[in-house]
Amino acid sequence: MTVSKRIRFTQISLFDVLLCGRYGGVVSVAEAKSLGNLAIATMDRLDGEMQMIDGIVYQACADGSIRLPADDETIPFGTVADFRTEEELRLEDVPDYAGFESRMQICFPDANRPLAVRVTGTFRQMKVRSVRRQEKDGVGLADAARNEAVFEWSNISGDLVGFCLPEYLRGVNAPGWHLHFMDSDRRRGGHVVNFSIASGQLSACCAEDYQLRLPDGPDALGGLQLGIDRSTELKRAEAER
Repeated sequence: MTVSKRIRFTQISLFDVLLCGRYGGVVSVAEAKSLGNLAIATMDRLDGEMQMIDGIVYQACADGSIRLPADDETIPFGTVADFRTEEELRLEDVPDYAGFESRMQICFPDANRPLAVRVTGTFRQMKVRSVRRQEKDGVGLADAARNEAVFEWSNISGDLVGFCLPEYLRGVNAPGWHLHFMDSDRRRGGHVVNFSIASGQLSACCAEDYQLRLPDGPDALGGLQLGIDRSTELKRAEAER
């Protein structure tokens, strides 16, 4: 009898570590690829936005360029899914991010299961951002996010990828929806702020295992005040989204 492999999401480091302003890499790009085929993350030193689509890692830089990072480059924080489609649905005329969230709440009502999605389609509007590289630790994420680049496009085709995470993962990650975008030509992308879908095909799967990959070394988390209420910092860091 063949036993099907359970769908696993892997969390790289803790969101609270970013909120504390520690941005050194935790896993290599090669290791991230070994953990799954779909991901959103940031790169070492908070240098832009990472998205993995079909096992290929793209880095959307703050200067608007897209690069393919080398396997030995590192990732300080992100979520990787061993993505396998469990459900599919067609999306038409979704007016904005809030409308997307409302539709997803109807289609996927179990708020306690980590959910990964990919939407391939045409977007009337797409607004993304990308944080600039931080050379030193100690600048909290909310302050680092002020130094970001914002890009907007109209009538663009591509892929949204990302996750909706339960409230109980607060501190490990930020609860709710987090999406990244790459256009069809793989020349434009970033962390999604808002969007409007003309039409698209959504694929989704839920985690059956949720694995946490902590930073290595006895001092990797040393000196950080983890586990305290950082809701104010979280709201600042996630301003707009």
